[in-house]
Amino acid sequence: MGHLEEIIIRCITSLREKQRSSRKLLRTEKFENEVIGAAGSPRKYNELGGYKEFHKVITRLKKDAILQDVTNPGFNGKRPRLNDTYWITPKYVENTWNKADIARVMNYIDLGFYLRQKKYQTEDEWKLILTLYEFVKNKDTHIKITREERSLMLFKYEQLPDDIEAEKYLASSHGTSLMNRLQLTPEDLLYKVVHEPFQYWKNEAVPENYLHEVLVVEGLSTYQTLKEVLIRQLPWNFGPIPHYLVWGEGYRICSTLGYLKDITDDPTQLTIRYSGDIDYEGFNIYFDAKNKHRDFNISLAHHFYSFLISFSNEVATSVLKKQKVIEKNLYLLQEEFKDYKETFEVIKTLWNQRKRIAQECINFETLRNKGGFQ
Repeated sequence: MGHLEEIIIRCITSLREKQRSSRKLLRTEKFENEVIGAAGSPRKYNELGGYKEFHKVITRLKKDAILQDVTNPGFNGKRPRLNDTYWITPKYVENTWNKADIARVMNYIDLGFYLRQKKYQTEDEWKLILTLYEFVKNKDTHIKITREERSLMLFKYEQLPDDIEAEKYLASSHGTSLMNRLQLTPEDLLYKVVHEPFQYWKNEAVPENYLHEVLVVEGLSTYQTLKEVLIRQLPWNFGPIPHYLVWGEGYRICSTLGYLKDITDDPTQLTIRYSGDIDYEGFNIYFDAKNKHRDFNISLAHHFYSFLISFSNEVATSVLKKQKVIEKNLYLLQEEFKDYKETFEVIKTLWNQRKRIAQECINFETLRNKGGFQ
């Protein structure tokens, strides 16, 4: 097969992969231009055989029934001529799986997606579906266990994509996609999702009027430093003393906040303050958590940000790692810092200069040297 023929076949295959079970119209001139683009240039196209080769391949595709004539076609005005349009025959028309097997499985599992999208009817997919079918059919003999436990029980003998370990399959993107295609829920497979326990510390020495205070710290090092400050009952100059100190774990803060219900009867009555890096990602994490937990009272721990910007000239560095910049957040920050205008102005300057201050600048040395204990 010549190189131009490979390009044409690849382009046709791409079109057939995208179409469903109905015929699709191929406009010859437009398709030839796409092939020229895929070849790199008109000159390269001609070097590879040009229109003569294009005509030969289109003629063969007709012979192979991949392309079909339309009724009363026009012509493309070239020699040797081709029709100006053809029908592309759908690649996935017939069910690959046995109809009797499909009917049997559909008594318990919805295969509607696979009947509409026949290209997903692969042998590997069918093996996984049969595994789930056997479980759902005998569901009453099982009890609820964790997702990882169920995944291992179901798939321990299966060859899984990307060599995923059996216990991790249901939690993977592959497992999630399979569940969605089959419209299965955790309840259908009798499993529960158990998240890693979140890390927090309860300050038993907190004054009674601060029992509702929660401080969420994005980074682990800063969390440990502030925990030690509180344990040693050193001077605290960062706003209300927290009853609970929580490690947010970056973007995992959204799931972390959900665990507050495990340590208090009504987390909506808590005052939750957040402290993280002064950079785009740090504020993205904060606003993401705030948007996903609108019933919680979440705000920034302003005193920490004011402390960090007080020596920003010494510790601010350039944003080197690619970070997502959401310009709207800068306007939201202005509202968040409306009572701390000087702090906001420095943050705005850092934002515009693509600079950041890492939260790890809050440590025992800076607390001692920059007045954090005064």
